[in-house]
Amino acid sequence: MEDLKLYFLNAFAMIISFTEVDMFLKLLLLIVSIGYTINKWWNLRNKNGGKPS
Repeated sequence: MEDLKLYFLNAFAMIISFTEVDMFLKLLLLIVSIGYTINKWWNLRNKNGGKPS
């Protein structure tokens, strides 16, 4: 019975751990997406006659 309790405790800790990783990956994806979009807009603006830096 003690082993079963230990297995459930470890599974619970793993689920919490994956949830935190999932939130980090979502935040990372959001930041990368925003950066890509800004870069794409910047390149289109410069290509279409905008003021290059």
